[in-house]
Amino acid sequence: MIALDDDKLPIIRSVHINVPWKFIPRYIDMIIDHRLNVEIGFEAAELDQVNRSEFKAIAKRLQKLSCGITLHAPFWDLAPGSLDPLIRQVTSLRLHQFFDLVSIFEPVQIVCHTGYDPSHHQGQTEFWLDKSVALWEPLIIRAENSKVPILLENVWENDPGFHLGLLRQIDSPWFGFCLDVGHQNSFSETDLQTWVRSLADYLRELHLHDNDGTCDAHLPIGQGNIDFLFLFEFLQNRGIKPLLTLEPHTEEHLQESIEGLHFVLSQMTLEPAPVPMGKYERNALWP
Repeated sequence: MIALDDDKLPIIRSVHINVPWKFIPRYIDMIIDHRLNVEIGFEAAELDQVNRSEFKAIAKRLQKLSCGITLHAPFWDLAPGSLDPLIRQVTSLRLHQFFDLVSIFEPVQIVCHTGYDPSHHQGQTEFWLDKSVALWEPLIIRAENSKVPILLENVWENDPGFHLGLLRQIDSPWFGFCLDVGHQNSFSETDLQTWVRSLADYLRELHLHDNDGTCDAHLPIGQGNIDFLFLFEFLQNRGIKPLLTLEPHTEEHLQESIEGLHFVLSQMTLEPAPVPMGKYERNALWP
């Protein structure tokens, strides 16, 4: 269970915590007790097998307490720009199936992956970009109609170029970027400064976890070598206020991540202040 000093409570009220759907039954009491904001991650099989009444029951419990909700789409084996048209068809079906959950959970925004991996798809970048645009465009129409932005997260991409290509071609306020700093540090060949400067205009969410650059370890903030102080000072100076999502892989790491984030923000003398965020009111860490 979480046990925090009073000075760290504004953080737990301000961030979202990533929780895969399969772990919701284990942690729902803790989520409710602490009124946690959550980013719920789904796998493809759950879209087929879980009765919609189960989704609705959890959504109602969270909404009753005004817990903030974001959603994370399935991503394993999905390839929006695949050279195989049947793979693109399955990818589209899964993403539209996932988007059907928007009306149930009423999330602030949703996060998806591009599926682009330069180690496999290099040399096919233009094809991938063209086919990806065609797949995302109808989903962006759904996002606009639902007033729920779709954000693309970085994973295997070496640099910001592929994200920039997609975001510029579609050019919609309902299509943005989620920077996963752990993925950038462990997988990308391009430094953090280049990522945030290149995609600053599209940045709507941060996935926060740490590592030493050798693997995607999902360590608590401050236990790796990611320069979080640079990141937050850059965002503060640019007036960019993305939603913050912690991605711990253990309960202990959740508390340590909150404490690590508190330490970083304390170096900046930021004062939490209440501001509206999407469909619910939360304490913001941003001045």
